[in-house]
Amino acid sequence: MSILTMRLVMGILFLLLAAAMFGRRWLMPDLDARYDPLRMNLGAALALVFGGLNLARWYVVWSYRRAKQIAVRTPLQPDPSMKSPVVTNPELDFTKDSGEKKAE
Repeated sequence: MSILTMRLVMGILFLLLAAAMFGRRWLMPDLDARYDPLRMNLGAALALVFGGLNLARWYVVWSYRRAKQIAVRTPLQPDPSMKSPVVTNPELDFTKDSGEKKAE
């Protein structure tokens, strides 16, 4: 298992754990009687933070790897594959002499 996959799995696991701890009154009503609800809420908040942290770290590495796979051209350069045939108009070619000699 790669680190990237492990971060994604751990992030999802922590978020599911936080959801279960925040919804413990509906899922397991006897848990509030056995344990201190303040500590359970603190544990759920920490699980939420750790889940968000793992998902953020996973997303940063995933987007960096994805950005490195995209081919990049030099800025402001035309795409060579999109080259269209250019038809030149000889009347607009100002580099040639018109054949007339300038009057002196």
